[in-house]
Amino acid sequence: RSARAEGRMIDVLALDCIDETHLVRDRMTPGDDDDMAALMASLESRGQQTPIEVVALPAPRNGKTHGLISGARRLSALRRLRARTEDPRFATVQARLIAPADAQAAYVAMVEENEIRAGLSLYEKGRITLRAVHEGVYPTPRAALRGLFGSVSRSRRSKIGSFLELVEPLDAVLRFPAMIPEKLGLGLA
Repeated sequence: RSARAEGRMIDVLALDCIDETHLVRDRMTPGDDDDMAALMASLESRGQQTPIEVVALPAPRNGKTHGLISGARRLSALRRLRARTEDPRFATVQARLIAPADAQAAYVAMVEENEIRAGLSLYEKGRITLRAVHEGVYPTPRAALRGLFGSVSRSRRSKIGSFLELVEPLDAVLRFPAMIPEKLGLGLA
């Protein structure tokens, strides 16, 4: 019981019980087609090697009992495999049930997972910073920067902060904002 409560146990959950919209996602796209194809091929041949992270929802919503914290690409790949193959192996997902202290801790868990596994672009980092403020998770962009990216260097946080200047006015009109290179983005800011 204590291992489960501390998030040290891996559960097997039905894919359909996971609400991937529980948090506003930091990654703007699930990855390019080649990356997704490689992930799906790996899952098909070796199975799921790394669990996703979920939180138990206080009340089920539309049959969803758990909210996704991290592992959106793995969840998406498993769902695609299930749809393509109808193989029962892909009807479930290995998940680690965590209990973040609050919404800020949940967002930090998501961001840190992507920082470690597959880095986000500076634009995506700026975007999730502002989205966390708009969702009421943090009171200000500065607090969100410190909270979400407290483990990165001060200069890196400053660069993310510069990209905030691009996200607010341009997010609705840019088609491939995650492709903006650092130097160009800083120059535009």
